[in-house]
Amino acid sequence: MRISKDTLLPAMKSYRHVQIQLLFNSKEPIYQQIKAYIINEIMRGRLLPGALLPGSRVLAQQLKVNRNTIILAYDQLTAAGWLTSHYKSGTRVSDSMPAGQKGPPGQETPPKPSLHIPFRHVNISLSPSNPSGNYDIIFDDGRPDLNLIPVAEISRECKRLFQQDNQRQIFTNNTDRGNELLLQEVNTMLNNDRGLAVTTENICITHGMQMALYLTAQTLLSRGDHVAVEHPGYQPAWQAFNIAGAQLHYIPSGPEGINIEKLEACCRSTPLKALYITPHHQYPTTTTLSAEKRADLLALSKRYKFVIIEDDYDHEYHFHTHHIPLAGMEHVDNIIYIGSVMHTLPISFVCGPAAFISSLSAYRSVVNHEGDPIFQQAIANLMAAGDIRRHIHNTRYVYMKRLELANSIIHSIFAGQAHYTRPQGGLAIWLQLHKQVEAEQLLRKVQSAGMNMVNPLSYYTSQHSHISGLRLGYASLEEPMIIKGLGKLAKVIQQL
Repeated sequence: MRISKDTLLPAMKSYRHVQIQLLFNSKEPIYQQIKAYIINEIMRGRLLPGALLPGSRVLAQQLKVNRNTIILAYDQLTAAGWLTSHYKSGTRVSDSMPAGQKGPPGQETPPKPSLHIPFRHVNISLSPSNPSGNYDIIFDDGRPDLNLIPVAEISRECKRLFQQDNQRQIFTNNTDRGNELLLQEVNTMLNNDRGLAVTTENICITHGMQMALYLTAQTLLSRGDHVAVEHPGYQPAWQAFNIAGAQLHYIPSGPEGINIEKLEACCRSTPLKALYITPHHQYPTTTTLSAEKRADLLALSKRYKFVIIEDDYDHEYHFHTHHIPLAGMEHVDNIIYIGSVMHTLPISFVCGPAAFISSLSAYRSVVNHEGDPIFQQAIANLMAAGDIRRHIHNTRYVYMKRLELANSIIHSIFAGQAHYTRPQGGLAIWLQLHKQVEAEQLLRKVQSAGMNMVNPLSYYTSQHSHISGLRLGYASLEEPMIIKGLGKLAKVIQQL
């Protein structure tokens, strides 16, 4: 059963009294001034529906007036529909405005003054990577199954840390680059599992992948720098580079990954500062860059002296031939490597040259100085105990089974409609339609069929309105939903 947004976010009534501060004049009766004040506060949006007002005795003491004055004001406001009063529930602001009321009696709500202070305007509109709504089936962009998160283990470890006597030690161990034990565990993971040769001085912990991208862009780029990105690609990364003042160059990415020839042509005509790439599972097409292309890419970066920003967003979910990251290849010193401890956790990291990481951690301390030392310590402890590794191992098996199911369904029901190559890993598939379709029309038909998906236009530049590829996250869906969802999607595509 899918839970609606209304169920997830129920209306909550506050049990904390609102503050009422009022200076009286000598021209009107006090109870009238109290009424006008409360109405005005409701109209200007400070007293929200359901807000709990102080009791008559308490407010009378605060305002230094007779309690009967407060009772009279409350009674008249309740009779007019501005307030409601229930036994043992107190006096609250009504859930709806009294009929015919557009403003307080005798006065209009003053307009808010215009802001004339210069500031930096940022206008970013990104499609959500995790669609919401009351739909039977949702194809996200490759999220894990939230039901498989080890919530009990994480909660238990956090609770234990909160209850122990030496909490001060945890905060002492928190540096500008993150919790010291977590840095050590991430360092061990990178060296042992991913083939990097680094120390903790090369690592900075961040609160999620987007913070890692933003801090990398702010540290690396200056206004006017040129950055190459894959197309189709990951728009939130593009926006991080745009905010840093970079000029973007879109390099086509196809069935074999990024087009090396197009990238070299860009290098010959442009002083490229950086390339942003997702080589392990290209976003959104899921392609894994071959060893030969990786070698060509590294050679190109050395020849033209640009930095590679490697986004390894779901490294742990690779199901076949093992590929070490670009940052793990020998004689590499020009790569900024971004990854996460576990795809469902907001614990990510940036790995790079020590001097670069030192500057990046200084940026981090400005936007997130306190960090989250208890949570980071808890994850570090679970990594040290092997719990995180066991969780990844167990969920990898679950996702492999779901991918096999999706693979068999696609080959049987999408024949003649779409081309599909089974990905080597990742939590999404890329369905290459045989014809271009108008994205908004496709979304409307998908939603009318009781489903939702990430807007396919979110992988392309703004001039695109037609698309031929769909990224479908399968990992968050149980097997019956995969069968049902792909079957319904095939019928929708047939009708286009």
